[in-house]
Amino acid sequence: MYRRWKFQPKARGTALQSLYEQPIIKSAKGFSKTRFLVVDCEMSGLDSNTCQLLSIGWVVIEHGRIINSTGKHLLIHADRGTGDSSRIHGLLDNRIAGANSAASVLMLLIKQMQNSVLVFHHAPLDMKFLQKASIDNFRCPLIFSYVDTMEIERRRIQMQGKSSSLRLAQSRQRYGLPDGSQHNALADAQATAELFLAQVSYLKTGEKLSLSDLGLRCAF
Repeated sequence: MYRRWKFQPKARGTALQSLYEQPIIKSAKGFSKTRFLVVDCEMSGLDSNTCQLLSIGWVVIEHGRIINSTGKHLLIHADRGTGDSSRIHGLLDNRIAGANSAASVLMLLIKQMQNSVLVFHHAPLDMKFLQKASIDNFRCPLIFSYVDTMEIERRRIQMQGKSSSLRLAQSRQRYGLPDGSQHNALADAQATAELFLAQVSYLKTGEKLSLSDLGLRCAF
C-alpha cells in the first residue's frame, strides 16, 4: 500500500493514473465474477538490467471463458537487439526493427488491465521486466492484482506430496491439455489461460471459488 501512495502523485497525468485510482480488488471476490487478463512476455534474456522486452501477448477470461477475440500479440523495438534468446522465441533483429515502442505497448496493456486480475505463469520474471519498462517510461511501477499459475501448481503438487516440473508444458500435460506451439507471447498466454481454467476446475466449482483460493497477490 505504501508504494501506491508514494508513487500516486508521479502517476498523475500519465498513462498509469487510472491504475492508481481504481479500487483494490478484494480477495473475497468470486472467480466467476472476475475479469482476468492473461499475460506473457518474451525477452532478450533473463536479466532485466541488461535485457529488454521483445513482445507481449495477452488474452481475456470473462465469466470463466477465454475470449479468443481479445487475443493480442505486440512486438517491441529493442535497441540492444534480441540477444541469444532469439533461438527460443524466434524473434530476430530484423523482425523487431520497426516494432512498437515499449511505451506504446504498455499503454495498450494498461487499458486492458483496468478492473482486471492479471494471470502469469511464473509471475516474477514477467513482472520484473514489465515493472522496469514502466519505470523507464512513466517513472512509476504498474499497480495491479495478479495470480500465478505456477504457484497454483506448486501448491497442488506439494499437497499431494509429489515433486514435478512446473514448466508450462509439463503443467498442462498433468491436466490432459494438448501440446501447443510455445515461445510466442500470445500462444503462451493462451496456453496459460487454458491451464488456469483447468486448475480452477480441479480446485472446486468456479461459482464457489474466491480469489483468495487462487493465491491473489498485489503488485504494489
